[in-house]
Amino acid sequence: MTMPSIQQWFASIDIDRSGELDVNELQRALSLGNLNFGVSDVDQMIRAFDTRGRRRLSFQEFQRLHEFLVNIQSSFEYFDADRSRTLQVNEVQQALRHAGFQLDNPVLAAMMSRHDPDNSGTLTLDEYIRMCLFLQSCVRTFTAFDPQRSGQIRLDFNQWVYAASHVA
Repeated sequence: MTMPSIQQWFASIDIDRSGELDVNELQRALSLGNLNFGVSDVDQMIRAFDTRGRRRLSFQEFQRLHEFLVNIQSSFEYFDADRSRTLQVNEVQQALRHAGFQLDNPVLAAMMSRHDPDNSGTLTLDEYIRMCLFLQSCVRTFTAFDPQRSGQIRLDFNQWVYAASHVA
């Protein structure tokens, strides 16, 4: 989508004309694009891209979310080698590696378990989006505790609870 059409779309889904999208407005917009997420998932999307802590998305934040979703959908389609409209574990691993995540097998298994609610061993697009949002949230939270970018952090219990509360 070009910038003017994204702006027009944003304006059309900003029902209350506040210049920001709340969870209900974003949920409606996503469903128009055949992405059906519950309120808690949409809230997670907002929190992942809300840089101001308002639980609402400005146009610029919405643009970043839109770009993220387009990239995730393209990645999903690219790595869905058998065109099954689902990603097998090996396809998920390849897609995540391509995105820069080098997850070891136990971590990948835990991620699949968390994001594969029907225990099919595959992820649909919606499930893959949830996994990628979770990983983005993990990166954002981890980075807050790793200002030197060493790749390692130490947390006391209070910091752990704080960090865990920010990873959806």
